[in-house]
Amino acid sequence: MTKTLRIFLALGAFFALAFTIAACGGDDNSNDVPSNAVASVDGDPITKADYDRWAEITAKSASAQGGTAVIPDPPDYTRCVAALTEQARSVRGQRVPAVAQLRAQCRQLDTQIRQQTLSQLIQTIWIEKEARDLGVSVTDAEVDRYLADSKRQSFPRRGDYEKFLRSSGMTERELLFRLHSQRLAEAISEAIQRRAGNVTEAQITDYYNRNRDQFAVPERRDLEIVLTRTEAQAEQAKRAVESGTPWAEVARRFSDDAVSKSNGGRLAGVARGQQDRALDTAAFGASRGEIVGPVRGQFGWYIVRVDGITPARQSTLDESRSQIRELLRQQNSTTAMTDFSRRFVTRWAALTNCRAGYVIEQFCSNAPRPRTPTSTAGGTVATTPAR
Repeated sequence: MTKTLRIFLALGAFFALAFTIAACGGDDNSNDVPSNAVASVDGDPITKADYDRWAEITAKSASAQGGTAVIPDPPDYTRCVAALTEQARSVRGQRVPAVAQLRAQCRQLDTQIRQQTLSQLIQTIWIEKEARDLGVSVTDAEVDRYLADSKRQSFPRRGDYEKFLRSSGMTERELLFRLHSQRLAEAISEAIQRRAGNVTEAQITDYYNRNRDQFAVPERRDLEIVLTRTEAQAEQAKRAVESGTPWAEVARRFSDDAVSKSNGGRLAGVARGQQDRALDTAAFGASRGEIVGPVRGQFGWYIVRVDGITPARQSTLDESRSQIRELLRQQNSTTAMTDFSRRFVTRWAALTNCRAGYVIEQFCSNAPRPRTPTSTAGGTVATTPAR
């Protein structure tokens, strides 16, 4: 992860949404947006001045290697085309694209910057309002500590932090603003999961009774093995064991299996299905103390002896309680976050109006509504309005 991402994660990562700029409005609630604003969230405006400043930061952050930011200037994109032309000329051997091609690139860049900037500004207000309603807060001191910790971890060399600020286009005050929103989003997530994490004894018992198979402990066997390249070597190893040579010594002399060889030829606690099929069949078909082989397997020839058998058994409810509690806690937290995220977006998008030209689907209540798909003979029907 880059230093930029370590110190600042985009708000969009908290409640990830797919979005596009809508070319035409649904319900035209643009009149509810103040004349000096691009959007309004439950009466709180996002001013054009704030939008322009953050769009500049977005453009700066998106510029390659922290280079000169290209700021789109619709509708003609004259300055943008000139900047892209200059960039192309600065690269030796690169052909300068046609003006129409550069203008199309500027138009695409304009859309991307607008999407990213406005979605983050809108979500910042959503998060602040949701946190207030949930009684969740983050102090300035917490954010300051968070920044200090991030600086120590991400910018160990003197001057790296200032270089980061220059390349991101942000002042420290603006960075703290974004970090505050990030920490507030994390605090909301923690609160939702904490409230959903309570698991009762009745739930634990019910889960155990419905999923007893999950808590069955299979039979396990302690094995002694020797793996050789040829059948003749395996026969030689078997005769050595039968003549009284310790298994560890035989494994050291003959075995090609590095794992078991380093442990005196032993494989402890093996469950059915964990080993080479031939070895598995031989080991679980043998009696304790019986020497089996040579058996041809995937990796060579085996001889094997079962040294110990731990019978299969059922873990009790008491033994499984902590495992079940953690499992249910995670399931409850995941479900709670999924449900909350859906309600969060639905609630606040309904209270968000955007000015024409700044309408983002799933963020603005006046975005075009998808048409309901219907079945047709021989084809499909578009689910979004024609642009």
